[in-house]
Parts: sequence; structure tokens; C-alpha cells
Amino acid sequence: MKKIITVLICCSLALTFCFPGAVYAQEEEFSASGIMPDSPFYFLDNLGKKLGLMFTFGDEAKAQKALGYAEERLAEANAMALKNKLKEMTRAAGEYEQFMAMVNERLHAKVQRNPSANISEEVALATEKHLATLDRVRSRVPEEGQEALERARERTLDGHQQSLRALARNRVEIAAEVNLNAIQNRLRWALEKASENATDEVGGAIEEAEKMRRFGEEISEIARGLSDNTTAVDELVARATAVHLEVLAQIHEKVPESSKEAIENAIVNTLQNREQVMEHLRNQAALGDIPEEVPALQQIRSEVMERIQNQIQERVQQETDNQSVEQVRERIQERLKENVQEQTLTVQPEDTENMVEQNSEEAPIPKELKEGVNKNAASGGSRRN
Repeated sequence: MKKIITVLICCSLALTFCFPGAVYAQEEEFSASGIMPDSPFYFLDNLGKKLGLMFTFGDEAKAQKALGYAEERLAEANAMALKNKLKEMTRAAGEYEQFMAMVNERLHAKVQRNPSANISEEVALATEKHLATLDRVRSRVPEEGQEALERARERTLDGHQQSLRALARNRVEIAAEVNLNAIQNRLRWALEKASENATDEVGGAIEEAEKMRRFGEEISEIARGLSDNTTAVDELVARATAVHLEVLAQIHEKVPESSKEAIENAIVNTLQNREQVMEHLRNQAALGDIPEEVPALQQIRSEVMERIQNQIQERVQQETDNQSVEQVRERIQERLKENVQEQTLTVQPEDTENMVEQNSEEAPIPKELKEGVNKNAASGGSRRN
């Protein structure tokens, strides 16, 4: 009996080192192979993976190994969901989450030491596929199995954004492209669920797409910090957002009236984002063949487009008002500093500190600046009313 167990362990280790994870699927779902969670010998697979990680050295190598194991567990969770084996599916999803936690930890350690590490791109591309597979698994299990999958999803999203943030430091164009593709996948999933009248899942997918869009703005800021020339990233955003708007228009057409407001907000945000990068491209004479208009938006009813345009105008006006008030405040601070400097010339050095405090509290605000603040406050109040 001991010899049989020894042989099984050796076989498990051999498989672990030779095939560290399931085959990297080119499609959305991963194929499961080897010992499955419903097998009585599944403990050997776990043992082999623990030993495999134990004898793998270096943060990048451990991250790659754990990523392969995570994909194997994800494939097993999907296979168990297809067999309606909820307990085994939950177990595989939980172990997937644990392996992804290790990936995220080792990724963070690696990029801290070497920001140009290739592992960030590998994790970003892999987690994009993981999210699509998790969508399929979630659609196949009942409510009691959703909690484990939701935790796994949160861990995957964390790894996805962490890897993209690291990738953007050195390959900002690739980071932007991966994030834009992820947004498109979220929107296409929302469209699929809209066709099935699954409004809750539509809302969740739209919310995730919005988070990714906001993260895309962070990537654009990183691009601007690295170089004054952001044409390549702006072109990617301009082309991708046109596609995103087309999908959003289709989703808007399919969802019930109660869900349309969230879609319209997403359209407003995407339009504003697109207009910002289009303006950058115009200023650089780099529009090329990028169309100014998005034909799909013409299919939306005129009253809906009017609401969208009004919302954009209100946001622009609010941003202008906020900037105006901030400018007035800066001018007030400048005048206060001038007053302090003028009075400092006529006092003893030991009185300077007291003078600064007194002016900060009591220095008169110039009349024209008071009027500027009051006008902005009044105009803002009238608009809100």
C-alpha cells in the first residue's frame, strides 16, 4: 500500500512540474484535465502543487507557477459547475482565490524590485480571460454557490488592476489596450445578459465597466506623466470608446425603462472621455481616419440624446464654476501674501510671525474678489434651484 501511495505521489509531482497548470486556452474558458475535485485522489493534486511551489524560487517564477495552478482550479470549477456539483465547485473556486492571492503578492514584490518585469503583462492578459470564465461559471450555479465565485472575482479584479498599473509604468500603450479590451468584454457580457432580460447582471457588468473606464483615466494620467506625447494612447482610447458607445446603445435599446438611467450615465461618461482624447488629437493634428461622430448614437431616440447632452452640459458648467471659485480663492491668497510682505518691511523681525497669523485671520479681502466669490455662489445657487 505504501508503495502505491509513493508511486501516486511521484506521478503527481511529475505532472505538476511538467505541466504546471491547465492548457492556456485561447478562448474564454479553460479546459480541465488531470485529477478533478470529485476524485478521491484529489488530495494528491493538492500535495503536488504545494511541493511544486515549495521548490520554485524567485517572485516571478512563483507568480507564474501560481498563475498556472489558479487557471487549473478555475477550469475545475467550471467543470464541476457543468456537473452541478456545487460543493466541489466551491472548493475549486476557493483554491483558485488562494492561488490568485499568491500571484498578486508575488507580482507586487517583483515589480517593487524590478518595475520592468514581464510578469505584469502576463498576469494582466491572463486575468482578463479569467474574468470571462468566471462569468460563465457564475451563470451556471445557483445562489448558494455565488459567494465563493464573487470572492474569486474580486481577487481577480484586484490582480488585473495591479498588473495593469505596474505594466503602465513601462508599456503604457499595452496597458491601455488591455484595459480597453476588458471594458469591451464587460459591455458585451452586459449586452448578452440584456438579451436574456437578466437586468441585475447587466447592472453589475456596467458597474465593472465603469470602474475599468475610470482606471483607464489613471492609465492616461500615467502616460501624460511619462511623456508629453500621448498620441498613441489617445488613438487607442478614441477608437475603443467608439465601439463601447455602439455596444452601450444596443444595451440601452434592450434593457427595461428602470435600467436605462445607468446606461445613459455610462454613455455620458464614455462620451466625455472620448471628447477629451479627441480634443488632444485635434490639437496635435493627429486625428487621422478616426471618425468624429459615432453613428450608433443616431439610433438612440432624440429625447434620450437630449437628456444625455443636457447632462454633459451640466457637468461642464459645474466644472467651470468649480474652477472659477478656485481661481478666486487663489487670488485672495496671493493678495494676503502681498499684504504680509508689505507690512513685514515696516516691523521688527520678531513681530513677523505674529503679523502672518494676524493677516491670515483678519486681512481684508479685496472688494472685487469678494464680489467674484459672491457672483459664483449666486450663479451656482440659481442653477441648482
